[in-house]
Amino acid sequence: MFYDSSVEYVYQIQQVEDRKKFDIVEPVLAFLQSILTLNNLTVEMTQDFLPYKQELQLSLQNTRNHFESTREEMEELMKRMKQPKSMFIRVQQPTIEGYLYIHEKWALGMTWVRYYCRYMKNNKLLVMLPTEQKPATKLVPVELTLKSCIRRKSDTIDKRFCFDIETQERPLVTLQAMSEFNRKQWMEAMDGKEPIYYSPIQKQTEMELNAVGFKFVRKCINIVEAKGDSSDPSVCLMMMMMN
Repeated sequence: MFYDSSVEYVYQIQQVEDRKKFDIVEPVLAFLQSILTLNNLTVEMTQDFLPYKQELQLSLQNTRNHFESTREEMEELMKRMKQPKSMFIRVQQPTIEGYLYIHEKWALGMTWVRYYCRYMKNNKLLVMLPTEQKPATKLVPVELTLKSCIRRKSDTIDKRFCFDIETQERPLVTLQAMSEFNRKQWMEAMDGKEPIYYSPIQKQTEMELNAVGFKFVRKCINIVEAKGDSSDPSVCLMMMMMN
């Protein structure tokens, strides 16, 4: 009886010791597998969410920049509102304002950028506020002092309704209006001029009569004097050619 119990006890002890080798390792392995699966799922979700995260960061940055610029304007307005009425300076009303496209050089080459422009004719000041904000930049208005304005020839550019202005800050700025009527309004406000069309004759000698030309004119005069003023010009020309 004791022998049987001892053998049974040894058997049970051996079973317990052997089961320890996998009963402990299997749960640990399952736990590690679940962690790896969760990590893989997290990486995939992170990759899918990355574009939305970047777009959100850009929108957040633009919103913050807009808030900063608006706050500065509101602070300036608040300071002016607190001043006495006698210290207020009357803001000059623009002669004309509206949207214009400006031909500018960007990182990828020349492109057309839309601005909201205001022109004051008294001091010839053109204020341009960009409507397309670059990343991590503030919308800062550009002020140009006008010197001259000339309509752009249609055969020199692939865009319609264009005109060029010369300013003190920039030698040449090409602008595009919204329509032909809109361009006419801007040019009238800026005292714009029409472009000069040059004659194809470049040399002064080409515009002067040579010996053959004088001979031809002399024949015409002689025929008119001989036949009188009532003669048919076509008959005079035929007689001159026969001579």
